[in-house]
Amino acid sequence: MKDKTEMFDVCVIGTGAGGGVMIDRLTAAGMSVVALERGPQISPSEFNEDELKIVLRKQLFSPGKLETYRSDTEAPEETGNFAEIVHGVGGSITHWGAWAWRLRPDEFRTRSVEGAVPGASLADWPIGYEDLEPYYDKAEADFGVAGVSGSNPFEAKRLTAYPNPPHPWRPSSHKFAGGAKKLGYSPFPLPMAINSRVYGNRPPCINGGACRGHGCPISAKATSMSVSLPRAITTGKLDLRAPAMVYDLPVGKDGKLTGARYLDSDGRQREVRARHVILAAGAIGTAQLLLMSRSGSFPDGLANGSGEVGKNLTYHHFPIVAASFGEDLRTYTGVEALVAVDDLHPSDAKRGFIRGGVIGESNVASNQPLMFGALLQSLTPGARWGAGFKEKLREFPNTMLFTAICEELPRAESRVDLDPNVKDQWGVAVPRLTKRQHENDIAMHRYFKNKLAELAEAAGAEKVHHVDVPNATIDQKTSQKGSTHNHGTCRMGSDPQSSVVDKWCRSHEVPNLWITDGSVFPTAGGYNPTLTILANAYRVADRFIDEARRSSL
Repeated sequence: MKDKTEMFDVCVIGTGAGGGVMIDRLTAAGMSVVALERGPQISPSEFNEDELKIVLRKQLFSPGKLETYRSDTEAPEETGNFAEIVHGVGGSITHWGAWAWRLRPDEFRTRSVEGAVPGASLADWPIGYEDLEPYYDKAEADFGVAGVSGSNPFEAKRLTAYPNPPHPWRPSSHKFAGGAKKLGYSPFPLPMAINSRVYGNRPPCINGGACRGHGCPISAKATSMSVSLPRAITTGKLDLRAPAMVYDLPVGKDGKLTGARYLDSDGRQREVRARHVILAAGAIGTAQLLLMSRSGSFPDGLANGSGEVGKNLTYHHFPIVAASFGEDLRTYTGVEALVAVDDLHPSDAKRGFIRGGVIGESNVASNQPLMFGALLQSLTPGARWGAGFKEKLREFPNTMLFTAICEELPRAESRVDLDPNVKDQWGVAVPRLTKRQHENDIAMHRYFKNKLAELAEAAGAEKVHHVDVPNATIDQKTSQKGSTHNHGTCRMGSDPQSSVVDKWCRSHEVPNLWITDGSVFPTAGGYNPTLTILANAYRVADRFIDEARRSSL
């Protein structure tokens, strides 16, 4: 362990999508970087398709991960693991399904497009699609996104083609596309950040089927572990420390951060010094760490003079139907999703709600038959065990999922703060999620679920099950407790009174603090967020490097 007196150029906290890009780009520029990751380092050789080991026993999730949840300030709290966040080298992108979407131009201007919405805290991004477009190109090129440019009639304009051709469709994909065409929709290959051929010194996908929830053992799936971190390591400029649980960001007399304090694998207190700190711990983890880092200068949490840290937490909600057909659909092969429709994405208040989302075909619970059985067992009496459960498992080869990624409206009351009563194994206050859905979300969820059922029936399904996924499904009575997609809590914006960071994701109050994860999103958009996190990190890295070269950091 290097002595704490060594001064690094940059300390990056979190090694997922946003942190990985910053580590990669800054080390390539010759800067010395120390990266702190809360969880352990797992070798790709340990990744496999063992559902029991990888998913149900949560190999990718570090021990001690815990949150509390309440629907509002008067509701009783629940304690659990509500957000599927990986605490380990490579972060949550390790287990992503690799759906790689660009946001649409209107999704950067939600407040201007929709106007004020009662009960929602809509805001425009301080940047537009044109600012991110060249960085979307860069992210797609580095991460080898496979797709067909121009095949989605509702996508934003593109100047470059996808770097990889699309993956071949399976029988379920053709069923989906056939049903979509019957309803007048325009199906197209879903862009996936998984190699469809040898690309970037990584092999092509072998169609094992275990993508979301799993790490890729051959690195065909693009992640921080397969793309960003290996390049950074080869520079000799990276000091990667894991596990390293950061608990405080100390501020010097000049108002700047001096580095980070963390607990090592033995629970010993350590400290690193750095000229700049880049925080990329995710919307929940980043807010938690800022709120923990209190001092005389920041009594309510670091960089929280506006009181906005932790507010405007958004997820996506995921309507799902499971449809069974009379034949083997081979959904247990290939990548998680291969075909999509975007016809219901454009906002249309005539439907009874604003905004929208994208619909995709998905393999059955990411090639997890036990999870598939769990999804359906609650729908059929007697199917929880024994013969009933086995009968449900027999439907596995003949079943596909129709799912949607739906935009959620931000609410200032939906937030992350520190639980005053519950602490984790290190004695640190756990993040408390206060979250209730806007009525717009409930109306959208109901609408999309009905549309998914219509699509399944048009595709020729014999049985259609409306699936309720724990912590990820909403209705008139239940708020969504957790999600794999977390945004907000540290909004970017031009006004220091209503945002945490500026358009370059630099703190309004702490000049050497930067944030490059989904917490800076003012709104969620109606697509998976990872490609936008990557693109934004490339944009911020370019700015950081340029400022450093001009000695104006």
